[in-house]
Amino acid sequence: MRVSNSRCRASLCLALLVWAAAAHADSTSVQLWPEAEAYCQLGERSRLVATTKGIWDTPSTESSGGFASLDQVQYTINFDYTLAPPLRRDVPQGEWSQNRLLWGRLGYSYEPSVNSDDGPTNTVLLSLNLRYPLQGGVWLNSRARVDFRDVDGESSQRYRLRGGIERELEAFNRRLSPYADVEILYDTRYDKWSRATLRTGFETLLSQRWRVEPYIALQFDKPEDDLSRVVGLGLMFKYYFDAD
Repeated sequence: MRVSNSRCRASLCLALLVWAAAAHADSTSVQLWPEAEAYCQLGERSRLVATTKGIWDTPSTESSGGFASLDQVQYTINFDYTLAPPLRRDVPQGEWSQNRLLWGRLGYSYEPSVNSDDGPTNTVLLSLNLRYPLQGGVWLNSRARVDFRDVDGESSQRYRLRGGIERELEAFNRRLSPYADVEILYDTRYDKWSRATLRTGFETLLSQRWRVEPYIALQFDKPEDDLSRVVGLGLMFKYYFDAD
């Protein structure tokens, strides 16, 4: 077993910091973010990714309900294309984005109305992703993304900037990739940077075709005057059709 204790302690400290910062705020809510992704390889440089994500609100201490309620669901289809050749050959073929310096994504997402009378949200998204390798299996990650949204017939855009760090480890004969990142979001509906999200988690292999990624996130929202905080407990399952 080869594990960097300092990297593990840093990831654990960040997770505890996220939880502690939210726990001491009166306006903090807790949500469950389950997600499933399916990857289909089209060629050496391209693939399709289908995603289903839900957001569940957990009951507050003042609520009489005992179960989480579904607040939002999102269905997404993406086309990914890598713009740079592979750096190494030891990364599983199904996840070539972890082995490229530069790749882009074009996608479409649909969010039906769940708990309101408003219409659905349709989004066309464009993103550019960069990875830079450092020593010791450490990677610097960044992403620039724009969302062209139609919310109940009203057009708007969201601009997202993300930066983070990832470390490749091997523990109990399994590949483990802990990470931490920060994303800020500009929303043209409010004409301001209205959201910031801190996130930490890890990804690991379940089998040749399956991966799982648990994570915790602290999201700050200030679209107008009031600041709200959301603790997101995420669990993502990934399936690769062409991982053999």
